[in-house]
Amino acid sequence: MHECFEPSKDVETGRDLVEDVIFSRVSKLKRLNFKGFYTVVLEENDDLVSVATLRVYNNIVAEMPLVATRFRHRLRGMCRVLVDELEKNLARFGVEKLVLPGLPTTFDTWTINFGFSCMAYEERAKLLQYTLLGFQGTIICQKLLR
Repeated sequence: MHECFEPSKDVETGRDLVEDVIFSRVSKLKRLNFKGFYTVVLEENDDLVSVATLRVYNNIVAEMPLVATRFRHRLRGMCRVLVDELEKNLARFGVEKLVLPGLPTTFDTWTINFGFSCMAYEERAKLLQYTLLGFQGTIICQKLLR
């Protein structure tokens, strides 16, 4: 993931949030408790191609805060393969909505190419009971799966 993401340090603890999510690290602080995250990997001939982190809360919502494709595999549709499979499986398990924090530079990709939409404040308010991971400057996107 660090090939594609700059380390994101928590201001108060100094912990690397990317590593904490990937390793599903537990914390007593609710906002830093990454228990329940899964790392989903797409490989080609034993070479890591794309990766996503995923946490399913229930049949209402799942979050995918980190998605990356290694530089040498970009522009081949590999992220599409990974996300399509994730969406199919989440829908099969009855999950209604997938959310992710999109960077302004990738917002059009998520909305135009992947079918996500910007999550309205009212929709976000309905999900306040879940500790969804967001990063400063990101736009929360959603996709209805059913």
